[in-house]
Amino acid sequence: MPSAFTIPYFLPPEFLPAPLPSTEEIEAQDDISPKYHPGQHVARVGKHFVVKHGWLVHPSEGQNMLYVREKTCVPVPRVYAIYQQEDANGRNCTYIVMEYVGGRALKECWGALGVEDKEAIAFQLRGYFDQLRGLPSPDDRFGSLENGPLRDGLFMTDEEQPAINGPFDSETEIAEALVLKLEQDGDDFKPEKAAFFRHVLPRVLQGDGKPTFTHGDLNTTNLMLRPDGTVVVLDWQTAGWYPRYWEYAIATFGCGWWVDDFHAWIPKFLDEYPNEYLWLATIRTFLWY
Repeated sequence: MPSAFTIPYFLPPEFLPAPLPSTEEIEAQDDISPKYHPGQHVARVGKHFVVKHGWLVHPSEGQNMLYVREKTCVPVPRVYAIYQQEDANGRNCTYIVMEYVGGRALKECWGALGVEDKEAIAFQLRGYFDQLRGLPSPDDRFGSLENGPLRDGLFMTDEEQPAINGPFDSETEIAEALVLKLEQDGDDFKPEKAAFFRHVLPRVLQGDGKPTFTHGDLNTTNLMLRPDGTVVVLDWQTAGWYPRYWEYAIATFGCGWWVDDFHAWIPKFLDEYPNEYLWLATIRTFLWY
């Protein structure tokens, strides 16, 4: 990873739209993100900045945006600073200061768009993801930007467990990691069921065997439509090199309650992997629903 992405990272002052907000200013703002967890917040600060911060925020999210911005033409928020600071409870909190992106989330406006507008958006997204697919993995492994663990919740554990977290050398190792996660966290995941999944998953979860750079949380909440029609991709916290089927499976799962037709447009910008989607959806259901 280029040395310019090391932490702390601060863009030189001459490239900033205004002086960076202080930590006190950031902490004083209301949280504008969904209330998923108290360890992760998003604050709007003035007219130029949005700051993602908290003890559950990882610096790699900002590093991912820097990397994608440097290596592709995919529109992402510009990152102005990434730094860490200890909070009153002794937890290491990350602050990612980025540009405020004007516009509307596709979640808010997709249903009102016409076919031509949707086609234009799908065309842009196809170009974006074609570029992402061309980004080579460090050491040809499945992992995060710093050749670390995959950050999708399916690979997260309270304590470090490389067999579940990664990085991984093969899709077979990923299948085994998912079984280990189910054995550890699944609700009443019996040994007989684990044996079945251990037998089946390597057969049904198959990409092309090569790590593919993946956003990892593609949904209409994380796609911002600017007034000029440009789509900006937000929220890169789970990005990394996954199997080729991962983006389609997660994007389809992200359709949530199936309240609109976004799912029908996903195949226009991502190759389809319906079987892999169904298996990963099943695994997520066993773990969290």
